Parts: sequence; C-alpha cells; structure tokens
Amino acid sequence: MKNVTTVRCSCGRVELEATGAPILSAACYCDDCQEGARQIEALPNAPPVRDPDGGTAYVLYRKDRFNCSKGAQLLQGYKIREKSPTNRVVATCCSSALFLRFDSGPHWVTVYRGRVEGDAPPLQMRIYTKFKPENSDIPDDVPSYSTFPLRFVAKLVAAKIAMLLRR
Repeated sequence: MKNVTTVRCSCGRVELEATGAPILSAACYCDDCQEGARQIEALPNAPPVRDPDGGTAYVLYRKDRFNCSKGAQLLQGYKIREKSPTNRVVATCCSSALFLRFDSGPHWVTVYRGRVEGDAPPLQMRIYTKFKPENSDIPDDVPSYSTFPLRFVAKLVAAKIAMLLRR
C-alpha cells in the first residue's frame, strides 16, 4: 500500500502515520470541537487548533491504517467532560493536538489537519455550521452543512465496508 501521510507534533518528537487515502477532510464547528480546541489551546505553548473562522479542520483515516511510529509515550488523551466518549490526543512535549479517538466503536481516527506534514488533503466540507462562533464568517470555498450531511455518513460507511472486505 502506498500513500503514507505523516502527522507530526510541532517539535517533531511524536510522529504518526496514516496509510492510504483519507476517508474525508472536513472542518467542524460543533460545540464539542470548539470546547476541545479551547481546552487544548490553553495548554502551555500549545499551537492553535481552530481555524480563524472558529472551525476545527480534520482529516479522517481508517483506524486500521493509522499508527504511532515515534514518541507514543508522549501521547496523552484529554476529555472535555468526564464521560465523553472522545479523547483529544495531544503530544505532551509541545502541547500539539494530533488526533481525536473514541473510547470504543468508530472505525476511523480524526487527525487535526494542521498537523499533517506537507500538503494536507484539501478540505471537502464544513459541518455543524449552525454552531459557528457568532462573529465568524464561514468561507464558501467548500459546501457547508448545518449537521452531518448524507455525503459524510456515506463516506464513513464506505470505509467500514472496505475494512470488512480487507481492501
């Protein structure tokens, strides 16, 4: 399999690899993504997580094609609430947000787009825009949706089927 994408913290002590094409690339404006970004950005020396318009840009990869190649001992998960099913994983060496993972379930890993080395996959959509910050204008460069669009769900389902078929 070709097409290896490197995800790196800002100081370079942590590296992750995603193999194959991403499932999709989206910016999310939901309340949880905004709160998670605020909490991470409040860490000492943390680089920005949110885009200037308040969204958090992600690239989703299949979980079976994602691994830590360097610095796993420096990864720490943060929950925005104690019972939250998601962990925002940060490199403790430099407070870089790297990816979001679920305690159980989903077959994908959500990588912070700004941590992708080189040319990150182009943004395909903006989701949960109904929660965008009040004084923020959302660019019209890609389609925007107030919730999860069918197109988003279809890409996740297609990735799950490919995993089950071992493709």
